[in-house]
Formats: sequence, C-alpha cells, structure tokens
Amino acid sequence: MEEEKKSLFWADQLARQTIERGKREGRTPNIKCQQTPSGGKHIGNLNDVLRAYFVYKSIIEKGERCDFVHGSDDRDPLKDIPAKIMDLEGKWHSSGEFQSIQNYLGHPLCHVPDPFGCCQSWSRHFTKIWMEGIEQLDVHPELYYNDDLYKEGKFDRYVETVFRKKEEVSKIVQEFQGSKQEGYIPFDAICPKCGMLTNVNGFDLEKKTVSFVCGGKAIKEKKTQGCGFEGEAPWREGKLQWRFEWPALWCIWNTAYEPFGKDHWEGSWKSGVEIMKRVYEVEPPIPFVYEFFLVNGKKMSASKGNVYVVQDMLKVMEKEAFLFFYAKRPEKQRDLELGEIYRLIDEFDLAERIYFNQAEDRSENREENTKRMYDMSVPEKPRACPKRINYSFASSLAQVYNIDECMKRLKELGHVSESPLDEKLARERLELASFWAENYAPPEMRVKVNAKEEAQKIREGMDAGVKEVLIEFALLLDEEEKELYEKMKGECKEKGVEMAKFFESAYTALLSKNKGPRLIPFAKALGKERVMELMGA
Repeated sequence: MEEEKKSLFWADQLARQTIERGKREGRTPNIKCQQTPSGGKHIGNLNDVLRAYFVYKSIIEKGERCDFVHGSDDRDPLKDIPAKIMDLEGKWHSSGEFQSIQNYLGHPLCHVPDPFGCCQSWSRHFTKIWMEGIEQLDVHPELYYNDDLYKEGKFDRYVETVFRKKEEVSKIVQEFQGSKQEGYIPFDAICPKCGMLTNVNGFDLEKKTVSFVCGGKAIKEKKTQGCGFEGEAPWREGKLQWRFEWPALWCIWNTAYEPFGKDHWEGSWKSGVEIMKRVYEVEPPIPFVYEFFLVNGKKMSASKGNVYVVQDMLKVMEKEAFLFFYAKRPEKQRDLELGEIYRLIDEFDLAERIYFNQAEDRSENREENTKRMYDMSVPEKPRACPKRINYSFASSLAQVYNIDECMKRLKELGHVSESPLDEKLARERLELASFWAENYAPPEMRVKVNAKEEAQKIREGMDAGVKEVLIEFALLLDEEEKELYEKMKGECKEKGVEMAKFFESAYTALLSKNKGPRLIPFAKALGKERVMELMGA
C-alpha cells in the first residue's frame, strides 16, 4: 500500500520503469543528463539534472543499484557570446569586457580560452561554476567531458557505424533535415590550421580519418568563415553532429533514462530514436519531457542576459526550498516570480508541516504526494518539524534591524526556540530574506519605519476615534496575538472604527503605507516602546 501511494510521485513512477528496464537487460541502469557549457547555465537548465536526480534517488532508496552521470558537451562550437558571464567568485561581468572571444566563434568550447584566465578553457570554467552550483544542492553526479571521450576513442565505434551505414544515415538526415544535400555526412572536423569546426566531405575507414575543406559552419542562421584549408583529420579530432552524437552517448553510457526539454521532443529525440533503431541498433532510453521554466514571466536567455544560476537563487532561499520547486510535476510550465519568492517558501514551509503531521490537508493522496516531494527535497531531514520564521516577516524585520538584533527580538517573542537547529534556520532565513528584500522585493514589500515626527504628522490627519484605537493597540501590545486581535475588534466596534480602517491607519502611522507585513507580529517585533511612540500613546 505504501509503495502504491508513493508511486503517485512522478519520479517514483519513472524509477520503477527504469528498474524494470535494467532487470530486463540484465545490467545496472544508467541515468544521464547533459549540458553544453556555452556560458552560465541558468536554473531552467537545472531541470535536466534534477529530473534525473530525483529518479536516481528514488531507485537508490528502493535498494537498487544505479549510476548517475552528467556530461559536458564541450566539443560543441561556441555559437555566440552571452550578454553577461560569471567569474568563479559569483560576480557577473558584461561580455563586452572580453571582445577577443569573438575570434573563437565556431571553435569547440574546449578550445576557447577562459575569459578570466583561471581555468583550462571556456568550457572548463563554466562547467566548474555549473557543477559547484549542483553540488551546493547536495547532488553529485559523475562528471565526464565529451572531449575526453573522443580522445579516448569511446566514440570511435559509433563514428565508424555512421560512416559504414551512410545510406541509412542519409535517409534519416533527409527525413529530419530535408534541407541537407543528399550524401551529407553528419560529422565535423576540427581544422588543424584555424581551429574551427567544419563539415567533412569524405572519410577513410582504414585510416580512420575524414577529409574536408575548411569552409566554416552554419551556426544560428549565420555562417562562420573558414580558412579554406584542405586536408584530413583523425576521427578523434572532430565530432558527430548533435542528432547522432546524443544517441551515441546513450550507447556509450547504456542510458536507461534521460530527461529533456520539450524543444528536443519533435526534433532531436524523434530522430534519435530512429538512429538508435536503424543505425546503432540499440533500444533508446526511457524519455521524459519537461516544460520550460520562466522567470518573471519571461523565458531565460543567456544571449540576452536574462539568466539566474543556482548560486543566485541560493542567496534568497534555502536549498531544500529550491529543490522543492523542482519536485513539482514537470509537465506544467512554471513561472518563478523573484518578487514573490516568499510564496514558494510558504509552500515549502507548509509541505514541511504536512510531512511532520503538523498541518491539516483535505486530500489523502495530495498529502502523500506533498510528503514525498518534501522527502525528495531535503537531503538531511530533521527529527521533528523545525520552527521556521515566516519569510515575509523575516524580510520585513531584516529591513529594520541587523541580523543579531532580529535574532534577539525573535527569541524574546518566542519565535525562535533554544534549539541549535531552530537558531540556525532562523538566522539563515533572515540572511536570505534580507538579501531578497534588498535586491528583488517589490515596492509594497519594502519596509521603512517612520520617525517619531513623521508619524505625528500623519496622525494629525486622522479622526479622533482612529487615534484612540491606535493608542489602545500600542498599550495592549503585551497581550498574546489572538487575544490582542480580539480586543482590537472590540475597541474598533466601541469607537465606531472599521477593522480595515484600523489596519490601514496603523500601517500608515508605522510605515507610511496602507498595508504591510502582518501587523501584530511586526509591531511586537518593533517593541512596545517604539510602537507607543509612533501611535502617540
């Protein structure tokens, strides 16, 4: 029964299929994901890794063996220069600072120099940043580089197969890339003279070489200028084109399952299935198509500079809350509104309470699925439900006091226990919420407490009844939250003041806004003396 309930979670369903395939084939199933280190890989690209990781984790939890690998497509050509690029310290730079990189368009990423001079190449630099972000999430796939696989001869067998089956290959190319000339060879050589990737026009199976005239390569509706060199190159000094390279990697790694974005479904995946069946003669992996992520309603684009990497997101939310976002069903397009990060955090906090049976949930199935999502998202689960500070409240408080003062006030008010874990989580959330407030919070979430004189001027324009209610609120601030709320309802009724008017007036006196953070907890955190001063008590 427990297994049936857990199977409602998408990753558990895929794990079961992957295990069954491994047993059918009599070998350990392999889960693979892949990225091209063309620049700072954004959090949308992280879908590849985490949709693979959750399935891998589910398989391991079931007591089965599984390998989890991550590839770097570092022999792909440099197609364009991103608008901004990140150094190893996490600082973004305008690509305009590195004009010389333009000279390497069309070159393999593994041969493009690192713009900061700190790593072996462009590809190693951005792969390092990418993998460090992944590892900060406690996700640790085995990393490999395509460049190494080519040098080690791991692709030789598949390159030779493509050449030997040139007629069948030509048919597949025509089926999926009708614009290519008949007899087109889906292989690029690295020109030994200029270093650019260029399409080949022939091959020698005995010598294991390809022949070419360096004429550049069509990249993103543009064409790079080749040097015109005519000659030969070994197979290992080139690469299969993507449609044939991706299936070759499935074969090399015995891939049983690999997730990919919907942009690959119609083209690369469908042609890949045909290549596996008709050229490599191997069963393709279990596919899983996920929807794109949007940030602030827009698709992320490295070339436009609209990118956020893992390291950016871990400045505003805990890794477990970030992972929780990816544990949701992948078939639905999701929009990460940076100005509303607190909504996602609230959802994670609720899931945590559900997991520890500290919250009610109407649907048993939904509750089990939520628990499983939480289970997958938290690398080291606490023994009991942690006492977390509400994110919006934390952001408001952190805009008024420094972190140490916030912690002091939260402890005094009982929001933080003496538990080392609760203290750690509270401080971490305050720091994250403070960074969010400074960098991403919309105007309505920004907080600046009025000075005494400013509050006095504001109160002068209020009705007498409203002023009396505000004074009473300040005087009663020592009461428990629920009791205070009930007493304020009575005070407002007695003075003929609507509750909505009371809240609006209180926010105006405190913040010069008609709304803000939850009033009673925020006022308590400010302290009775300060609130009395601002309310005219």
